[in-house]
Amino acid sequence: MAFDSRSTPERPRLSDQTVSDLRDAVLLLWTAPASADGQLGRAMDTLVREARDRALRAEDVLIEVKSLLQEMPQLDDPERRLESARFREQLVTRCIKAYYGNN
Repeated sequence: MAFDSRSTPERPRLSDQTVSDLRDAVLLLWTAPASADGQLGRAMDTLVREARDRALRAEDVLIEVKSLLQEMPQLDDPERRLESARFREQLVTRCIKAYYGNN
């Protein structure tokens, strides 16, 4: 039997606005860390609130966040490869903590 993609429900997603706000906050944190923490906190709060409203599981949120990070060419600077990897890990950890309420 052949795979029928129509039978696979589309996974829930965050709104474009929430993803855009998170992208902006992540970019600010990457380029100007001293001034970005509040913006990232607000973006994470919105992300968590929306994820709960839309009944997104933690796994769904992490897929969205990791996809966002992969789509940001600013994080692919070869001279900052190790820093970028740590930055991504910290963001994923922060997202998990926000989702589970362990800020």
